[in-house]
Amino acid sequence: MNAPANLADSVRASVVRIGAPPEGYDGSSGTSGDSRRSDRSRRAFWGSGFFVAPGWVLTCAHVLAKGAAPVWRGERAIGITIGDAAGSAGGPGTADGAGEGGTVLLGELAFGLPRPEDPQAPPSPWPFPDLALVRVPGAEDADCLWLSDRSVLTPADIGLYGWAPGEVRGEQMFFTGLGKATGVVGRPLMLSGDQLTEGCSGGPVLDQRRGTVLGVSKGAGRRPGTGLATPVTALRRLCDAGPRGARVLHEVLSAHDRHHLSRYTGFGHSWHRQHARLGPTGGEPAYGFTVDRRAELYALFAEVEPPTGAGQVLQLANEARNMVLRRPYTLRDHDPRSWREGAGLLYDPRDHSTAEEEPSPDLALEAVVLYAAKVTAALHRSGPGRTPRAVRALAELREWVERTARTLLNDVIRAQVPGVLDGHRAASAARADVLVEIEPDIYGSGRHAWRVALVRPADKDDIPGEAAAFGYLPDADQAAGEDGEREEITVEQSREDAPRSGLEEAVRAALSQALDQCDVDDHLAAVEFMLPRPLFDEPVDGWRARPYDPDDPFNPHTMPLGQRRLVVVRDRTRKDQGFTPECRTRAAAVLGGPLEAVPLRREVPGAGHDAPGPESGQATYGRLRAAAPGAVPVYCARVGSGPGARAMAAALGAGHAMALWRHGCGDGQDHDDCAEFHRRAAELLAEAHSARQVPLHIRTLRNRNAEPADDPEESTGVNSTPIDPSSAWARHIVLLYDPPHRTSGDGPLREPPLMPRPPTALRSTP
Repeated sequence: MNAPANLADSVRASVVRIGAPPEGYDGSSGTSGDSRRSDRSRRAFWGSGFFVAPGWVLTCAHVLAKGAAPVWRGERAIGITIGDAAGSAGGPGTADGAGEGGTVLLGELAFGLPRPEDPQAPPSPWPFPDLALVRVPGAEDADCLWLSDRSVLTPADIGLYGWAPGEVRGEQMFFTGLGKATGVVGRPLMLSGDQLTEGCSGGPVLDQRRGTVLGVSKGAGRRPGTGLATPVTALRRLCDAGPRGARVLHEVLSAHDRHHLSRYTGFGHSWHRQHARLGPTGGEPAYGFTVDRRAELYALFAEVEPPTGAGQVLQLANEARNMVLRRPYTLRDHDPRSWREGAGLLYDPRDHSTAEEEPSPDLALEAVVLYAAKVTAALHRSGPGRTPRAVRALAELREWVERTARTLLNDVIRAQVPGVLDGHRAASAARADVLVEIEPDIYGSGRHAWRVALVRPADKDDIPGEAAAFGYLPDADQAAGEDGEREEITVEQSREDAPRSGLEEAVRAALSQALDQCDVDDHLAAVEFMLPRPLFDEPVDGWRARPYDPDDPFNPHTMPLGQRRLVVVRDRTRKDQGFTPECRTRAAAVLGGPLEAVPLRREVPGAGHDAPGPESGQATYGRLRAAAPGAVPVYCARVGSGPGARAMAAALGAGHAMALWRHGCGDGQDHDDCAEFHRRAAELLAEAHSARQVPLHIRTLRNRNAEPADDPEESTGVNSTPIDPSSAWARHIVLLYDPPHRTSGDGPLREPPLMPRPPTALRSTP
């Protein structure tokens, strides 16, 4: 397909100049007058940006760096210049048209990624993804570009657009260029072709074939004709940045799709209509998921509730692909965060260079209709609490499905649509949980490599509900025989090792992404931390997958993991040593029950930590090896170092697959409830009866023991009441559950640690 005709002229109307606010800006969140100005003064020029929705400009975060602290405080301190008095753009690789005129509006930063630690000393180069969304009041009638709905963006022939400094000081020229974009999912796009000039950072990178925005120009390369861009898929990082970021992204995408339907059904310029004019000769099918259907469906998606996470979108898309006999996508390769991206996976998943692998127009339409039907059914399942507007939107979405289904050429698929709409059943694919694996510090650097992966049964059989604790647990009569086999799919792994104090921050984005992919329908993913033994006391149950928001303390996505999810620790050493026959026997026993407590250190429950004549390591091993098959070692203090570590090593060597301890208590005088802990732990294990129920009991205890310190800002008063005395014994409790398993999927993780990286060869342009 060729690029839409007059592409550069159409783009120019949407690309803006970003700079200092007009004269008269008083430095406050307001302005000295009307926010709409016509200002021809020589204001500072920072870079480019473009409208993606009415009142919303997308640019690079580093473009706004010159605005310093007022910009990052959210003040209306950004000058947005729309239009100019010049003519049309020049040819490829040229800058044309003086840009001294135009309408100037004041904008405010809604969200920037990543946020600089010190806005007065911004980083250079700006870290990935280097994106910013600017809210521009008064720009409700702006022309907006069309954001790609695809997850695989490259390779692609591209157009580069932006504003560059003109020959006359204070004026700008509109730049257009051509090139190619390459890259991999989740990484910056590499550009080659016409050289980006100063000022083009923040401008759009367009797919010349489809007329859609693939990315945002970030900077020029060291070599002529090279550059770097942030893919538009990186906007998904807003969801990982917390609930406010997710709300901003949903608001922008919804406004974007409503805008394009309004333009398509109205008069004047429309990206969808311009694309449709190409017809079959230009690559736009006469039948299939055509631009009019895309415009209408995406606008309907904009009115309904957003998906719960990437896992829900990909689950429904894969079910639709399966119904039209297409291979499923993997969670590893795609991370869709909106309903529109799910449809993008079905009708146009690959570039024209692999056209033979793309679905035919009729097959693509069948898959999209089935997917939309499944989305409708899924939203019906979450029906209670919807607003009247959402109810109407869902009815309109159903009507679109029914109307479009009548045009399908395949009678078999057409006959299935009513059943999909009315089934209202939960998704049936295998449920996945999350593994966070921390590598030992084998080089003595004080730093650790890490990996975040999805784990699920290799046979993909579901175990409904949380009563199973973890979806891959085998039945009790199977555990004594063959190990349970599970599949591991790596989501992300470290490129540079992280210090122990920085591990939570290092894994946060990957952990958030993995949880979004696994939380599907009624399945809430569990998290297992595979830790080296010196890190057994790391408080991983208190880690958060997204930054804490004091204004929304009970947001499920930002709560400590252990208060919402089932969280256990696994032993990283066993991955290297293998599982012994003793471990297999004990794992089967604790899974079937009953359970009974055995002290990890024999003398502590009665005489305390300072008891004379403590038990030797060999005696501890012999005692724990002789304990009943369903015995669970318990200890009232830390096990990552000191006497507790020696005793824990003996317990693991004796084959124990489950243990309880407290990471917040030492082996000294910081607690005096040793006997109570051991007694209450024994009662808990007896009540739980089997390994399947213990994680549920532990989660309940963690919630009853939430402390004021669990509120990082200590500003909400959420946990200001005293801890329940009846459960205080379990404060900082840790559960190790490490049954044998065989792993299919990913290979070895460990590589020597990387040295600190030198500055990148790519530099950002202003």
